[in-house]
Amino acid sequence: MAQNKDRQIATQSSLKLVLEWSTSCEKCLTLKELVGITNVIVDYVENGYTAEIGKRLDTIQEHIDNK
Repeated sequence: MAQNKDRQIATQSSLKLVLEWSTSCEKCLTLKELVGITNVIVDYVENGYTAEIGKRLDTIQEHIDNK
């Protein structure tokens, strides 16, 4: 595995968060959507909020709203 331990922990925690969020909001996400959202959350955890992450989150939200 090429990831370091901190990134592995962030990824596991973020995946759990995304899965719990989607369940609580009754959003049925595909595996690809779960992984994609998780990657954005991990980027946020590692780098903090940026304009790019904001745009990515907006794109995700728009996609989910139009499902």
